[in-house]
Amino acid sequence: MYKFSNLLKDFPPQRESRMINSGFAVWVVWKGELSEAIPQTLQDYGGMLMSQENQQALWFFFTKDVFLGLARLQIWANLNELPVFVQVIPTKIMIGFQLEKSLSIASELYGQQAFIPDEFEVWIHPGVREFVEGIPGIQLEPVDTITGMASASWHSIVADPRMNYPSSQAWYFILKPLGNPLDKQFVEGWRRLFAELEVMLQRLKLKFILHDNFLIFPLDNFNALKVWVLEILNLVRRLKKPGEEGADPLYWPSVMAVVDKGALSFNEELPNKVNLDWNQMAPDFPHMSYRSAFLLGDRFKIKDISYSLERSRLSDWCYVHLAGDDEDDAARGSLQINLPVTLLAGQETPCFYCGLRNHQSQDCPSRGLTLPAQKSWERLGGMPMEKVNEHFQALGDELGDDPLQALASNLTGDGGKSDLVKALYEINFPSQLRMTRLVWRSIGQDLPSGLRKLGPKEQTPPMKLLEQFLNGDPLDVERLLKQEALRNPRDYEYRTLQGFLYMEKGDLDRAMQFWKEAETLSDNALEYGYHIFLQGRLQEVQNRFDTAAALYRQAAKTNPKWLEPVYRRAVCMVKMGFSEHSLNLFDELIRADPHMFNRTLIDPELERGYVQILSYLWDPWSEAKEQALEAATLLGKLSSEFDEWFGSDHDFSQTNRRKINHLLEFKEVENYVVFLRLINGFKRLDKTLKARVSGEVKIIEKQAESFSERLKHIHKEISWFPFPKALREFNKDFNYCVLKIKWVREQHFQLADNFRRSREFFAKVEKKLDRLDSRLVTLKIVRDSTLFMLILGKGFMWLEILGLGLALLLVPLGIYMANKMETGWISEVVTSQTWALQKGLVIVLSIVALTVSTLRTALVFDKKKAKLFEEYEQQEAEARKARKTLKNRRR
Repeated sequence: MYKFSNLLKDFPPQRESRMINSGFAVWVVWKGELSEAIPQTLQDYGGMLMSQENQQALWFFFTKDVFLGLARLQIWANLNELPVFVQVIPTKIMIGFQLEKSLSIASELYGQQAFIPDEFEVWIHPGVREFVEGIPGIQLEPVDTITGMASASWHSIVADPRMNYPSSQAWYFILKPLGNPLDKQFVEGWRRLFAELEVMLQRLKLKFILHDNFLIFPLDNFNALKVWVLEILNLVRRLKKPGEEGADPLYWPSVMAVVDKGALSFNEELPNKVNLDWNQMAPDFPHMSYRSAFLLGDRFKIKDISYSLERSRLSDWCYVHLAGDDEDDAARGSLQINLPVTLLAGQETPCFYCGLRNHQSQDCPSRGLTLPAQKSWERLGGMPMEKVNEHFQALGDELGDDPLQALASNLTGDGGKSDLVKALYEINFPSQLRMTRLVWRSIGQDLPSGLRKLGPKEQTPPMKLLEQFLNGDPLDVERLLKQEALRNPRDYEYRTLQGFLYMEKGDLDRAMQFWKEAETLSDNALEYGYHIFLQGRLQEVQNRFDTAAALYRQAAKTNPKWLEPVYRRAVCMVKMGFSEHSLNLFDELIRADPHMFNRTLIDPELERGYVQILSYLWDPWSEAKEQALEAATLLGKLSSEFDEWFGSDHDFSQTNRRKINHLLEFKEVENYVVFLRLINGFKRLDKTLKARVSGEVKIIEKQAESFSERLKHIHKEISWFPFPKALREFNKDFNYCVLKIKWVREQHFQLADNFRRSREFFAKVEKKLDRLDSRLVTLKIVRDSTLFMLILGKGFMWLEILGLGLALLLVPLGIYMANKMETGWISEVVTSQTWALQKGLVIVLSIVALTVSTLRTALVFDKKKAKLFEEYEQQEAEARKARKTLKNRRR
């Protein structure tokens, strides 16, 4: 036996349903292999397979076409063996907020069990009998309740074989190319696309109408709908692929709608009778009702159209794309940002200040902001995407009750949700009044640098009027502005504020006029670009996207480094439906500022091309994620490399390890900005390490030269030391320095171990050289003193010999002269004291010799020492040259 409850066990529980619709549940039980005619027929008549197990299945039908389909099957069963039991019961389908499906079945039906059928039989529950009784050609006959079935007044159907029982499931397909029909690119692009479409239409034998650039044709059954939707999605995907270099692209963006046929007629007026805003539709995806989309099955993915609050009926619009193709893979990845419906929805025109539709411009919470909140991008850049979705979900719940209050409270609050709201409002910062304050205070000449060059905060007359405009009576402000503008005809500030005043009043033409006047009164590129930007924004909120894009392009020319007009131009292209053409602009913006990636993900005004943008951004996201994972691994290795090159205690290693640890804290965060932070952080630190190593290598090489010169000097100075045995410790340090310098010079510094050991050796060598230098001072004193004494002794010896010779000669000569001159007592004294006079003269002459030799030695010491060293060096050079010559001869 087959248990009915087994088909219901896998339905997801739903505490709250997004959409509920009454319909018919069809329980099908079969014997053996099920004929393909059964599911095919059920699909053709609007059936949706809900559950299947072994040899039983549960289908759901929105309309009473189910009975027409079962009547057709009964007639076919009369001619063919068809052991199938079918039971039709009343039910309600419940659609959850994630589009999950479930059925509401009466409790008394849960426990039903069916035997293996032997013939085709259809049972009708009394709760749906009234829907069958009015169908021509179908009769009801009561049946006896059998074991396992719920106790009820069951009936079986009897179909008249003479009837056709046609299905009411039929649709019209409408396609409209985007763009200006007078534009040359539109004409060429639409011609090429229609050529491709015409081939498909002829192949599928579909008749069509081409009127006013609308392509219209009928799809008379479910199979035709499914085949065409599959064909058109594959065609768009094929045409979007890059062709041969230089070839014209066949792709041209178009919007598409599948309209339930109902009472509509197949004629040229059909597009005007469809309740659908063609300017809000996402291009290249067929739009249809949820009911039709669910019939297509699991091969297609359903996406919401979020520009309307009405989400409670299955007749509302959605669009579909292929499940499992590249676009869907991207949409199901980490880039799937779920913007809340309550944020996107609203009946108002888009707010000039923020772009949302749930309030008017004069009520925008941004009017209460005074300064830019650039840090919100930094906080969003460190937030995982799953957290972004959680915050969006929480924000959506808050916005449901009072959108303005929820937005205002989050703009002044703290936390992840508040950071998200602040980032949302930062998107349109240049259009808001807080930008006006900065422009008035700026002393710069261009944007965006001029916003960082601000004059002092002063309560100037325009500033006072701005505060009064934000807090006071608009009529009073309007009167005061007119007076001040007449008194100060050359001041653009009053025209700027008048533009905002009339914009909030809804007089957009007057606002445009005042901003044009302010533009003519501007003095520099900053003021010109700002007022042109305001004009572009005013055109944008009026859906004049071509004009807005031209103005944004002009603003970008006046301020080439300002990214805001480039971003707005890309948004305008998306709003026009040319999402594919805007992707190059988004590429440029993201390369210039990585925060533009997150900005693109959360911008509500990009809703029309959201799927295409998410699909396109998947590649840079995946690439950045892969590189970030690699960078995180390399950062871990880089931390060890700093220790290997410089040692764990070095200040340079410790500082950079802290930077690496800070970067690695974000390695689990899935955010494009974090990915780039890791990638660029690794590149920067790796470059820092290589630069430092390269610089240190040059320092080591210079140190080697310097140390070698110092050693040569030390060797030169010490080589004359007269007591070599006293130099044991000195020679030990000297030889250590020689060996280490030689070792360092022979190493390759591409190896961290060689580099680190060289630095360590040189640190020790430097200490030893300092010690050698300090000891050399003492040794030089000893050496120079010894040399001085030798030179002094030599000079003294020769002078002493000369003095003694003179004494031996002069004393006798003096005695002789004294006797000859008969000087009396002098002669007697000289004769009697000859030996004493001789000794005294020797002493005097020795003192004179010592004094003279000392003075002479002091005068010639440096010259003699230099000459002596020079002769020694010359001898050494000649000896080296001789050894080299001998060595060359031996070779």
